[in-house]
Amino acid sequence: MKRLIKFDIIHPNSYLLRKQAEAPEIHGMDLGEYRQWLLDLASNYSDFYTYYLNRSGAWEAEEYFFNDAVFTRKVAEHLFGKVRARLLEGIGRGVRRITKRRNDFRDYIARAYLAERRPDVIFARSQPQPSAFWQPYRHDTLLVARLSARLPFNWHPNDFDLVYTDQPDFKHFFELHGTETIINDQGFDARIVERLEQGLPSPGVVFVGGLGTQNFLARTLFFERIAGRTKFTWWGYWWDGGGDGRTLADFPGLERGFRGVTSGMEMYQTYHDATICLNDYVDTANGVGFNQRMFEVMGVGGFLLTRAAPNFSDVFPEGIFATYEDEEDCLRQIDYYLAHPGERAEIAARGQQFILEQYNYERIAAEFSSDLLARLGEGRPPR
Repeated sequence: MKRLIKFDIIHPNSYLLRKQAEAPEIHGMDLGEYRQWLLDLASNYSDFYTYYLNRSGAWEAEEYFFNDAVFTRKVAEHLFGKVRARLLEGIGRGVRRITKRRNDFRDYIARAYLAERRPDVIFARSQPQPSAFWQPYRHDTLLVARLSARLPFNWHPNDFDLVYTDQPDFKHFFELHGTETIINDQGFDARIVERLEQGLPSPGVVFVGGLGTQNFLARTLFFERIAGRTKFTWWGYWWDGGGDGRTLADFPGLERGFRGVTSGMEMYQTYHDATICLNDYVDTANGVGFNQRMFEVMGVGGFLLTRAAPNFSDVFPEGIFATYEDEEDCLRQIDYYLAHPGERAEIAARGQQFILEQYNYERIAAEFSSDLLARLGEGRPPR
């Protein structure tokens, strides 16, 4: 049996902090209990890979949440006991305050955990740390990354043995650098459907996701125009790291329709209840219509209205979601489908059936497992 640790985050961080504040009982949990509490949130990719890897019988797979201070503290207590863990955390906090360096305590605990667990595969699905962080494990561990959005700071494909992406441009770019890259499907975990509540009121026309002036600028400007011309509600987070100084207050339509930060089961429930779920892509998508939101909306049985893209005919059958070409077309489609609930429900039902049959994580994880086992069986090339 092979061992894999998947490094990920709970995103956005303000959502995680809110859920922690709502659950004071987490502070009495041990590491295993708290990890399960995090997974029950179903945020981001949760255990959608590791759950099915473990079910296969070929893997002992687990989640490590790199951006969660509570998780890091519980890992430290697991490794060193509570007294020494608190001492180490205090020293790390003091060093960071004096030197202004990155979170040395977080890095130290992660490395100590890796030394204890000795995984065959490190899967860095999210990239909150420089890719050079993983280089001490290069000769003993298969280093795998997944990248879907913009290139992270201090990240290079050559620091990994294998990279997964759903962006064809990234695949071409990474392979030019000599790093093997595999196009990897987005997907949906059918377990989510079992947890949804039925019969809740609809929030109407909605969007859930990130907006702001970095990597989301085109999408932000588009939704601001939509919000000025129809009733529009959105949940998510604002990313104002673009350097132009604009905040949510500079977009009055979006500010008026903002309902707060969400993720996980709260987000899935919103998609399920909404009348129309709008979708657009990040600025780096380069015209490719493919993001996790599409699979989440259809997976829960929501009605998806997304920007048209040339790749759709190669990937999706007709009649499982609706598309728009531009602002005027988007508004026409909204008006049409608000007036035709029966047609909307039929499209949503076909979309859900297609996603559950073709893009479930049981299949995606099985392909992922096969890729990794083949490379582990081949042995590592000398460096």
